[in-house]
Formats: sequence, structure tokens, C-alpha cells
Amino acid sequence: MHSPFTYALNMFRFFLITGPFICLLLGSSESTHRVESPTITQVILISVDGLRPELLQAPLIDKHPSMARLLRGPHTLEARTDPDSTVTLPNHIGMVTGRLFAGPSGHDWLGNTDPPKPGEGGTISEMHGEYVASIFDVASDHEVATAVVVGKSKFILLDQSYDETNGALDTVDADNGRDKIDAFIISKEIDQITAETLKFIRDTAVKGGRSLSFVHFAEPDIAGHAGAWDFADESDYRKAIVRVDNAIGALLSSIDADPLLRGQVAIVLTSDHGGGVPPRSHTDAKAPINFTIPFLVWMGVDQQPSDLYSINPKQRTRPNATENPLANAPQPIRNSDAGNVSLMLLGLPAIPNSTVNGAQDLLLVPKASTPVQ
Repeated sequence: MHSPFTYALNMFRFFLITGPFICLLLGSSESTHRVESPTITQVILISVDGLRPELLQAPLIDKHPSMARLLRGPHTLEARTDPDSTVTLPNHIGMVTGRLFAGPSGHDWLGNTDPPKPGEGGTISEMHGEYVASIFDVASDHEVATAVVVGKSKFILLDQSYDETNGALDTVDADNGRDKIDAFIISKEIDQITAETLKFIRDTAVKGGRSLSFVHFAEPDIAGHAGAWDFADESDYRKAIVRVDNAIGALLSSIDADPLLRGQVAIVLTSDHGGGVPPRSHTDAKAPINFTIPFLVWMGVDQQPSDLYSINPKQRTRPNATENPLANAPQPIRNSDAGNVSLMLLGLPAIPNSTVNGAQDLLLVPKASTPVQ
């Protein structure tokens, strides 16, 4: 168990960023705002593979009420993928490591198929040349339970990279071991993904613990490849999105109905890419319909929707519709922000050596303004 001082420091960082208990100090040049927010004990990071942001805009959003509910909080439909890649594994590795693909601090994993075995190039750290920490390291080392529940076999890379052999030593207070992922499940069935996620977070809550779950829905991407990201009502792609929306709805309904979970669970939802260029793929990293994605943060209760770019005018730059800026340019909100945002919500420090939101300065509520004297 981490020390009371460490826990207090991390929770202060969370409160400072999200503003849950900030009050207006009348008659002072210093000011903050009181914004009521729940205490988050469970975070679910959801990736909907191949989710185009148009599905979360009128008129199509009316067909997806569960994802519409997740818009009741800070969000943007103008987030970006990695600037060099619009395929699955590199972008998901970015989500869990807080790194882009390229550069000295990049994660360096460009492959998008089932990885080789560990020792044969089958871990993220082997590819990079030194250890690449993840959200699972930070959570596990701070005694937060971790789960990976995914829809594609290639995600075995995460289990291999952070298992009892290849995970890093735990140097934070009590030794929780090298294995950073407590539950690793691959399933092509959406209902099983939902059920396993709910079981994991509830079992954790029953024990009085905290959890961080990484959840991946594969069906929209599979349907997009088969049907060229067809938006017609009866297309397989639209049907897949509805099935995912229903799964998220089941998740939310179960959370609402459970006193141990209600108001305690935050959800971060994003995607690894859009799709449609080429028509049955998404490999063209310069195509806006491939690199433009949603980024939603639902903080345990329905709030007024707010725009993440408006909240973060100094930290992030809203790109033009045709831009996916390189790493040396002013940065947009990216899917790789998701890892450190998830840790922020739990009051945990940033992923070591992460470069995307590594300062955990992406605000989820507006900064306080100074009152007029």
C-alpha cells in the first residue's frame, strides 16, 4: 500500500486538475471555483475500434443513446490519432503508454499483427530498446487492480509486455510484483466483453479497491473493413455501432443500479482510427476520415457537455479539419492522452517518461477566473 503522504499528494493533483472541491474566495485576488464531482474509484478506458466521429453528431447520435450520454462531460469530436499511424496496435500502444510512435521517446511499435513471442521481439520494450512503462505499471504499483478486455488476438502484446517476466520491478511502497495486468481476456463477443468488465469492477469494489480497465470493442472496425465504412442505416458498420452502443448502455445501467458503483465509475472513450481511405481500410495516415476521432470523458455523473479544446486553450490547439500535426507542432488532443487522463481520474501520477499529457495538464473543467475587484 502506498504511503498516506503519497496518496494525499496524488489526490491533491487530481482535485487540482478536475476541480471537484474548489470554492470561490471572496475578497481575494486568488480564486477557484467549486465544481461538485464524484470520488472516482473505478476507471474504464474504452476504445471503439474504427469509430468515426460522425456517429456522435446529429442526426446519427440519436441512434446511439449510450454514447450520447457519455457526451455529458468534457469531450471533443476533433481529436487525432498518432500523426504517423492510423492503424490499430500503434495507436492502442499510444493510449496505454502516453507516447507517440516516432521519435526518441516514441514507443516504436509499428506492427499491426499478432506479435512474436517474448525474446523474439514480442514485447514493446524489446522493440523500443528499453523498458516502456504503461498505465498498468502505474496502477498496479499503486495497488489499483488492472484488467484488459479486448476483441482482437493481437492485444496479447500487452499481456506479454507487462507479465510476471517482462513487467518492471515495483519500486513504489509495497512490492506488487512484475505482473502489471491482473485480468487479461480476449473475446469476440460484445456481451462477454461487457460482462467481464462489469464483473471485474464490481469484484474490485466489493473488496473496497480501485480499478483501471482497458476495454476494446472490435466489431465496428471489422464491419468497416467488410463494408467500406458505409453509414447507411442497415449497413453492417452501423449495426456494429448500435451493438457497441447497446453494450455501453448495459454497462451504464448496471453501474447506475449498483450502490457500490453508482457515481464511482468514470469512462474515457476514444478510438484508434476512423476509416474509409482506402475504402475498405484506414491505412492512409494523411486522410482526415482516418485520423479524426472522438475523445470523451464521463466522470461518473451526467454533467453539462463541454468542449475540451475550449477548456484547454493553452495546453492544446484545435487543428484544421485537414491537419494531424506532427510531434514538433502545437498539439491537438489525441487518443494517446487517454492513458494519463485515466490515471488523473484515479488521482495517480503520470506514466513514467510519457510525452502525451505527461504533465497531466489536460484540464477536464475550466480553470478558475480571477474575480473583478
